[in-house]
Amino acid sequence: MTGRQEKTQNIIDQAHDILAAFHPMTLRQVYYQLVSRQVIKNSVSSYHAVSKALIDARLEGIIPWRWIEDRLRRPRSVPMWDDLVDFAEAALNSYRRDVWATQTHYLEVWLEKDALSGIFEDVLEEYGVTLNVGRGYDGWSSLYNAAERFQECSERPVRYAVTVLYFGDFDPSGEDMVRSLRDRLAILRSEPEIIKAALTVDDIVQYSLPSDFTKTTDTRSQAHIAKHGDVAVELDALPVDILRTRLTDAIEQRMDLTALQVVKDLEASERLKLIEALQYIQGEEEV
Repeated sequence: MTGRQEKTQNIIDQAHDILAAFHPMTLRQVYYQLVSRQVIKNSVSSYHAVSKALIDARLEGIIPWRWIEDRLRRPRSVPMWDDLVDFAEAALNSYRRDVWATQTHYLEVWLEKDALSGIFEDVLEEYGVTLNVGRGYDGWSSLYNAAERFQECSERPVRYAVTVLYFGDFDPSGEDMVRSLRDRLAILRSEPEIIKAALTVDDIVQYSLPSDFTKTTDTRSQAHIAKHGDVAVELDALPVDILRTRLTDAIEQRMDLTALQVVKDLEASERLKLIEALQYIQGEEEV
């Protein structure tokens, strides 16, 4: 126990409990969970206090380094293998059958901020759903690529619907992004169903999420305040378990889970064939 202030120690203790339940998280996620628990106020000075406290906690070994991630500063390494057997094992682990070949509804999840992408990737991997991270308003190149993907889906006879599940902040820009996506995709002759799955007004009320004032520099603020009041809440404030459940439910409501399981069973049997091939390669290597 160091001689730190009681307030700082409380931040560290509460952050440890939050991260022990789910990790890794970004600094911003931990901050908003602390605000939601009313451990700290929602302010710039509080954010800096949390940042410093978590640095100290990791340096002292109280909180493991791997529990907090920085998604903007990740090394981009080149994939390499020890030998052919090593490569074959990597291929085995990455093999997936196309789950959409037997679905009648194509889904994608679009996320406003990269800081939450780790949570989304963990959930979406099981279902084979594509995650598109916009980091704000998507650029035209990203939208063009999406329109191409959606067009591919509409040209396959077994598919009849394309849906984008959008997750973003509840603020002037976050609310406007859904409108922007619809309008700009339409220009590219693509009109998928776009649903804002979170964050919504109901979420803010139901979970008592900490609110901030809207940014006066945002040109959409006036219309947002007229409609919703001077309320702005970041998606990061939603508890992780609620966010994961929301994402899972939204997917399972729209996917044919029976067809998905059939594909997974076929994939498992094909993996056995790959294992046999791998064993043969290993035998050849040993000769």
